[in-house]
Amino acid sequence: MKTRRKFLRPVCLLLCLILAAMGMAGCGSTASTGTTAAATAGTGTEPGTTAAVPEERSASSDIVAATDNDLVTLDPHDATNTMDGAVQRMIMDGLFGFDMEMNVVNMLATGYEANDSATEFIIPLREGVSFTDGTAWNAEAAKANLDRMADQSLGLKRNGLFAMIDTTEIVDEYTVKVILKYSFGAFINTLAHPAGAMISPVQIAAGKGTCASDPVGTGQYKFVEWRPGEYWKLELNEDWWGYSAELNGGTPFVDPKAGFSSITFKPVTEAATRVAMIQSGDADYIYPVPTESYQVLEADPNINAYGDESIIMYYAYLNTQKEALSDVRVRQALNYAIDKNAYVAVVQNGLATVATSYMSPAVQFYVEQPAYEYNIEKAKELLAEAGYGDGLTLKVLTTNSSLMLKFAEFTQQQLAMVGITLTVEALEAGTFSEQVDSNTGGGSEAVYDIVLRGWSPSTGDADWVLRAIFSSTLAPPKGSAYSYFENEDFDKAIQGGLNSADLEVRAEAYARAQEILWEQCPAVPMGNSFNTYATSPRLSNVGRLKDGAIYFREGYFVK
Repeated sequence: MKTRRKFLRPVCLLLCLILAAMGMAGCGSTASTGTTAAATAGTGTEPGTTAAVPEERSASSDIVAATDNDLVTLDPHDATNTMDGAVQRMIMDGLFGFDMEMNVVNMLATGYEANDSATEFIIPLREGVSFTDGTAWNAEAAKANLDRMADQSLGLKRNGLFAMIDTTEIVDEYTVKVILKYSFGAFINTLAHPAGAMISPVQIAAGKGTCASDPVGTGQYKFVEWRPGEYWKLELNEDWWGYSAELNGGTPFVDPKAGFSSITFKPVTEAATRVAMIQSGDADYIYPVPTESYQVLEADPNINAYGDESIIMYYAYLNTQKEALSDVRVRQALNYAIDKNAYVAVVQNGLATVATSYMSPAVQFYVEQPAYEYNIEKAKELLAEAGYGDGLTLKVLTTNSSLMLKFAEFTQQQLAMVGITLTVEALEAGTFSEQVDSNTGGGSEAVYDIVLRGWSPSTGDADWVLRAIFSSTLAPPKGSAYSYFENEDFDKAIQGGLNSADLEVRAEAYARAQEILWEQCPAVPMGNSFNTYATSPRLSNVGRLKDGAIYFREGYFVK
């Protein structure tokens, strides 16, 4: 009998499928908001395993995982996608991290203390830990990483995430003090982001290329090899500090028998091929499960299929620096022209809910917005007012996974009904990043009008949705604000959320920011997706975090 994680397939989702087919409106959902570490003294939590593990770890627990994309980089401070971050988290620990429910947990830090204004954080470090190259983990290593993360002149794609850091001081061998430029109540959550992973100082000194291709961390797994387009391989770090009772105050971080002797990841962009691999036994773990295949795998007694709530949202980012899309009426027209309930039914096969803001209801400070009801006539009216009543042609970029190709085709068909012609270019993940993330010429020089892509705020906080993908300060190459959106009121609201540690003040600021985005439409927010994955019966206690990242920390092999 297969073990099931919670999978939300509420009645309203089934109704969405029926109603969408009838051309009627469907239903949405709400959820409780998340939480953020407060700017006070804290320790996080130290969870153990959540399931019994075998008495001995299997010496031959080599597994194969099939994913939908290849890696782009193994440098956590320069990565922009969830796949990269997930693998980096396995190799390199951060000061803090997340458990399966995305609660903050202590990793290389043992806690923290903050002043009342959340501008100074004293962070004690775990003692007796080494990087897998033998380099000691201590305050010097922490400072080397925090300095690199904060140095905006380096042009790393995650530098913007840590722009609040002013200086890092060494208090003693195992304590650092981080001084911020301004109040930032979500700082600990931000350090728990995959981009907060700590790299060996030796690799940092060797340069950006080494960090990208030959990562060395303190993690549960060690990097072995990466052949782009074919596979990448990790092997278990038997000396991981998480297995040591001595280094964890008497209790191991997770059971010493958890973990796989090696994991070979294979990038398989074709969804049907991933499904065939899990069915034939050529893969032990696949993700994501294509929505159209979920029920088939769920019914298979030899496969465990799972679906979990996520904080992942998919968008059609609108390049507001392009002539047509600089007009808010055109952007609003696109929001009216796309049937979000049909998107849930057709693209996500019911495994999602319609977007009701620019972030998931599970993200802290979410506020529901009034719906852009599907209205073709309203969309045509707005296009005519903007001078595009006779039609418009726009270029769309996306990655070449099966889900994104389906998303692109759906969007193309929807907008054709209001006279908008989309030319779609689907790219391999590395090429996509090169063309989109590395643009230095501003929005007018970008090679696209629209980008289709998902976003997961891996801090669990509104800041890393609203600022990360819509603030003009984080447009490529500094970040992932693909819309090149510039709005003084929005920037003011975002700054208000950054400058205070008071949760009520932050909530008010982010509520205003969401209202502005909803009116100005720098993107079309489509829906909140579910995480789907499938495993062979040989694996137990694996999963995905709410941000979409794989979670193997407590997984084990069943003989």
